[in-house]
Amino acid sequence: MMRVVCCYCNKTVRTLPSETEEVSRGVCDRCLPLMARELGQSMQEFLDELKAPVLVVQDNARVIFANEAARKLLSREQIEICGEMAGDVIGCRHAREPGGCGRALHCQSCAIRRCVTKTLETGEPCRRQAYADIGVVTGDRRVRFLIETEKVNAFVRLTTHDVRDGQG
Repeated sequence: MMRVVCCYCNKTVRTLPSETEEVSRGVCDRCLPLMARELGQSMQEFLDELKAPVLVVQDNARVIFANEAARKLLSREQIEICGEMAGDVIGCRHAREPGGCGRALHCQSCAIRRCVTKTLETGEPCRRQAYADIGVVTGDRRVRFLIETEKVNAFVRLTTHDVRDGQG
């Protein structure tokens, strides 16, 4: 069982099925205004001002916020995105493999996961081209995009640029 624990008050936000005992950090509803005050405006207002699709993720690539451009690109609502793993949010076919996003063999070389991890560990931004095999009703398709990460407090801002079908 994986416990999601608030990084401000240490309250368990929710529990998720997992093969191992793990703890993931998040922000509970009670502490979210505190985080917003520290930022000077609400996270949502700030993110929605950005034109590029942006996800804010935690250390394990769990999405905690998505801006309007990301929600539009993904055709999903905020409530569907928050708390989900990045691979599940973007529809990565490897997220459907045993263990899910972060545990499939492919995840070890995932450009998104590697950039998020590097940025969290070192504080250094990352900019890299990435590919994702996105699962859609008609079958998987390869999508190419440029990702950029930046550390913001205990989180990573993951921005996508130049989203295109195929490898070209």
